[in-house]
Amino acid sequence: MVFWVMLSVAFVQQLTVDPAPGILGTKSKTRNYECDRMTTAAADKRRPGLFAPARPRGDFIDRSVVVCTERMMRPGLRSARDEAILSNLDREVGDFALAAKALRPELLQKTWLVETYYPSAQVSPKIAFATKNALMGQGLSVSDRSPALGTSDVAVITRLPPELAYSAACQRYFATGSLGENDVMLGVVHRDPRETTLHAGLCAGGTWTWLR
Repeated sequence: MVFWVMLSVAFVQQLTVDPAPGILGTKSKTRNYECDRMTTAAADKRRPGLFAPARPRGDFIDRSVVVCTERMMRPGLRSARDEAILSNLDREVGDFALAAKALRPELLQKTWLVETYYPSAQVSPKIAFATKNALMGQGLSVSDRSPALGTSDVAVITRLPPELAYSAACQRYFATGSLGENDVMLGVVHRDPRETTLHAGLCAGGTWTWLR
């Protein structure tokens, strides 16, 4: 009897944390979660201490974990483009940080700045914050300082096509001293309003290099 009571309690506890629709969860509530299936090692890195580590000798079972995060804002309040960008943000900026580190190893000891070019003033700071965290996660020195351009530079550069504008801005950052010899900037860019992905480029010594 005691066994069945304990089993029932464990079952109810599982239902209270399971985001899937069912007895205690509606479909509308479930849609407010973003879930990713990952290995137990990856899950422990994202949520330290919540998951039991794999046994050293293994148990011949390929285990995985579904990690869910509840949205801060209910669906429909943001544009579809912003939702798509934010849903993959950590993964994308993590890839950018890895690519930047691998592309220019000689820049690893410099101070890294982040600049975002995104049409939403509300989403742009979120992109910048996530990118800085990703760079710090790679062991890089990151500054909150932002490079700046003069009014005349902005007027000229904003009239250039995207494939030329970012390179021109990088040259001016370096020429005006906004970026110094010991600085490197990772720019995260939304190049086309029809896209739901981000691009990134590296600005160092006045030269712009696309990462993606």
